[in-house]
Amino acid sequence: MYQPSFDLAQNIKEQYSTPVAVISKPMLEEKVKAMKTAFKKNTKIFYAIKANNNPHIVNVLKNAGIDGIDTVSINEVKLAKKIGFTSDQIIYTGSSCSDSEMTDVHNEGVMLNIGSTSELARFGKIFPNTKVSIRFNPQVGDGETAAVITAGDSTKFGIKASKLDEVKQIVAEHNLIIAGIHCHIGSGFYTTEQFEKAVIRILDQAKDFANLEFIDFGGGFGVQYKKEQTPIDLNDFAASIEKHIAEFNAHNQKEIEVRLEPGKYLVMQACTTLTSVTTIKDEYAIPFVGTDTGMNHIIRPALYGSYHHVENLSKLDGEKQKVNIVGNICESDDFIAEEVEIQTPAEGDLLAVLTTGAYCPTMQSFYNLRAFLPEVLVDEDNSTTLIRKRMNFDEMINQLGFTDF
Repeated sequence: MYQPSFDLAQNIKEQYSTPVAVISKPMLEEKVKAMKTAFKKNTKIFYAIKANNNPHIVNVLKNAGIDGIDTVSINEVKLAKKIGFTSDQIIYTGSSCSDSEMTDVHNEGVMLNIGSTSELARFGKIFPNTKVSIRFNPQVGDGETAAVITAGDSTKFGIKASKLDEVKQIVAEHNLIIAGIHCHIGSGFYTTEQFEKAVIRILDQAKDFANLEFIDFGGGFGVQYKKEQTPIDLNDFAASIEKHIAEFNAHNQKEIEVRLEPGKYLVMQACTTLTSVTTIKDEYAIPFVGTDTGMNHIIRPALYGSYHHVENLSKLDGEKQKVNIVGNICESDDFIAEEVEIQTPAEGDLLAVLTTGAYCPTMQSFYNLRAFLPEVLVDEDNSTTLIRKRMNFDEMINQLGFTDF
């Protein structure tokens, strides 16, 4: 996981102030290389742009070798094209998709990946005789918390196997061509056990479709949040796919393209959020350490109960103290880290909140009318480039869409 040195962090603070997101370009490139090396044969990497949509970051991933973009909205489709991806390098996986959005995506020349029979029937009626991908629910889920498991009986995503005959009816009625089969079991899994079960089930369903061009097993590969945590073994995940794909190819007597859709795996560990300690409240059994960031920038702890490791860059070798690290947002659950041991903080200290590269950036808000984080890209030689500026008041008001003001 990326943690800038104190000197670099202090220089960035002096130039851009805090809070500020700092992203390592070499680590972004390293993550793409790791996936491309592990998943070699006929596997394409489609980055899930919902994890982090900064065009500069996506462009680094593009230059490092990702094959395409996984999108979930029409504006993500448009952004992917603006960055330079072509229609056949983009797939759209909607949720509760309206006819108008399906039409917009189709008109962009992008294949839809559809996860309900309702949407499939509406799509077939509007666009008969066209290619489409189907998202199935393999009834096997996995993830860091229940809130991010996307397969099984408690999720809205994907079509269950019990609906397979209905899918075939819709396909036949509208003469649709099923070019892809897709699944996604959740966000943040660390072993192959559940993932491989889903692979087996999806491949079994895929045998019913003769015109398949690709099978997409989604993303969700776990990332390292704690320094003592063992990183996942991508080679194990590759092996869990390859042996079953080989059997599938032998059965069909042709080679199928495999797709993966990593999001957080590629960007999460490459980013650190720098924040300054503004307030110490030591009258509690566990002191509160207030900072100049909050859940408007780092929402995952409040939303998912997620862990983010925090280091006090101002005193890395100091004695540690158990504290609650909180933000400057007017909400009781505005925690960055709860009951963690950190080098005893003082007002003015510079803290590094690690692994904030995914979802924190795209789930930011203007809550309490606080601006989004500025973002700084750090190259191999520690040179820095501002890739997202901090908005002033007028820019925020304009972006909020207020009229006649």
